[in-house]
Amino acid sequence: MEEKKNRFEKGILILRIVFFIGAALMLLLFIALLFSGAGRNIGGAFGIFLSLAIMAYALFFPSIREKNRNTRAAGGKKWFLLRVVHLLTTIFLLYAVTVGVFMGVAAHRKAPSSDRPPVVVVLGCLVKNGRPSLLLQERIDTAYEYLSAHPECYCIVTGGKGSDEAMSEARCMYMELVKMGISEERIFMEERSTSTRENLSFSKEIMERENLGDTMLLVTNSWHELRAQMIANSQGIPCGGEGADTPIWLLPCYYFRELFGVIYQLIF
Repeated sequence: MEEKKNRFEKGILILRIVFFIGAALMLLLFIALLFSGAGRNIGGAFGIFLSLAIMAYALFFPSIREKNRNTRAAGGKKWFLLRVVHLLTTIFLLYAVTVGVFMGVAAHRKAPSSDRPPVVVVLGCLVKNGRPSLLLQERIDTAYEYLSAHPECYCIVTGGKGSDEAMSEARCMYMELVKMGISEERIFMEERSTSTRENLSFSKEIMERENLGDTMLLVTNSWHELRAQMIANSQGIPCGGEGADTPIWLLPCYYFRELFGVIYQLIF
């Protein structure tokens, strides 16, 4: 019996070490993203908080377990604070998994059927030193592949010029797509927008003015597809999605950000 207990305690210790090291590595990643600029958003802040919380739980687990034992020995139920932590953790995990599934579905959702082909709308992202950022390049590559395979489709590149950008995001995408071989006549630029909501509403105006079609195929990074389509639906825009890849080291930060973004979109 004593040997079995010792094996159990050793297993618990190994799990604590694994969780602590994993959380520490995750913390280093989010700190690196913070200093690079990619993690300066709510997703990056939450990632740092979550990493620290896991490290603290792993480090102080013996004290937490002892406190829980004492509470039960005194005739009470599980330590109240521990119950709250476990409940919140369960809710968060269920929500994160559910949203992740819907993100995956949205990233491959076909545009609604129509008499005309969908208009490929490429959502803007950061331009760095006059060149596409990593995320924007993935969107450009995905748009190029789709437009090459569907020569009947028009394209709208959408995104204004930020204070730290040498040119508008739309112009950067336009130049890259033309350089890759997409005909200029197929591409329309929207250079006024400063948000996803404006990306979509201003693109809709171009579609109607130029009589390009009545459905959209949104090209953005896969983690962004769900919220982008939710915004499009709220504006009465029939759409599907063609999700672009994301470098693996950037994915946790933007995934966490979208978890909050989806909640915001559902409420407001």
